[in-house]
Amino acid sequence: MTPRILIIDDDDFTAIYLEGVIGELYQVEHCAVAEQGVAAAIANPPALILMDVEMPGMNGYAACRLLKADAATREVPLIFLSARVETEDRLAGYEAGGDDYLTKPFDPDELRNKIEVLLRNVQRNRELASQAAYATSAALTAMAAAGETGVILRFLREMVGCIELETIARGVLRAMETFGRDASVQLRGTNEQLSLSREGICSPLEVAVLNNMAICNRIVDLGCRSAFNYPRVSLIVKNMPVDDPDAYGRAKDYLATIAEAADMQVQALDLIRAALDRGDHLLQLLQRHVDTLRNIEQRYREQRVASSQLLNELVQKIEDSFVFLGMTDAQELHLQKLVRDTVQHAQALYDQEIESDKLMQGISNDMGATLRQQLEQMAHSRAREAAVAPQSSGASDVELF
Repeated sequence: MTPRILIIDDDDFTAIYLEGVIGELYQVEHCAVAEQGVAAAIANPPALILMDVEMPGMNGYAACRLLKADAATREVPLIFLSARVETEDRLAGYEAGGDDYLTKPFDPDELRNKIEVLLRNVQRNRELASQAAYATSAALTAMAAAGETGVILRFLREMVGCIELETIARGVLRAMETFGRDASVQLRGTNEQLSLSREGICSPLEVAVLNNMAICNRIVDLGCRSAFNYPRVSLIVKNMPVDDPDAYGRAKDYLATIAEAADMQVQALDLIRAALDRGDHLLQLLQRHVDTLRNIEQRYREQRVASSQLLNELVQKIEDSFVFLGMTDAQELHLQKLVRDTVQHAQALYDQEIESDKLMQGISNDMGATLRQQLEQMAHSRAREAAVAPQSSGASDVELF
């Protein structure tokens, strides 16, 4: 589109001359009265204004000040055309807001060059302003996103080591409060369920809504309300920023991230409890094993006592019968020694069995303690891994509820 230039000059001859100089390059309009020229420019801003200084009524400097004071024409470049050549006149034009000053008579090529330079500068300034506005918007968006990322990272750090549903739920609500979101959250563990809002335990109606959300799509939108659903977590936000598309898009991203992280932490908590339950079962089996060994040890002791008593009675009967066997003293002593050595050997065997049982009990006790420690470490390790590395969700389904 050809740029339009407005000439404000009371001299018709000058106006005709100017139209001849620039008419092939630009659309040209003329106003002979300063007040009319100002009104016409404000009503329909031209690309550039050529302004005479000496005119009846309002002079060019006053007209320029009016144009520069109005938002519609503030950025329109203006060239003064005047027969005055003094430096004071140029300064007056500069103070009034003019962009250039050309004395009469002027060189047509110089005028055309000045117009071209000013129009090019205007276009360049508009491009720079647009780039600056975009850069400012991008910077503000980046700053907002950085702040939101910080909240998410802090939330993820808080989640590591959480071993109660209530701790997880309150962490979610703290993050929501930081984001300025009014929310309710429901956590569904294997053996328990918890529904909380910033006011505390959710009302029965709100619990019913959260229960219904659990069977809906991943993300459900209705006006300023949105629900985010995962297998173990449902999050309802009641004041989404629907009037700001950029903020709304970012909100859906970070809210989904928080809901998914909470879901993974609930899963990790279930894994911890399941691992501890399995460990308790194994420990119960080991305890029964230890009890069995103790019973065996007790029976060994009782059998040793009974066997010792029987062997001692046998020794006594053999010694009492020596008198009827007609044995020499040496034979009697030899036989006594054989019998007593055999009794002592039998007792030593019983003692060895008891010591073996004690050793087995110690081994079983150590195994039980080590097993519990390893199970707890494994469960907590898996919980931390699940909490800090939530799986990426697939494409979200959106529907109204």
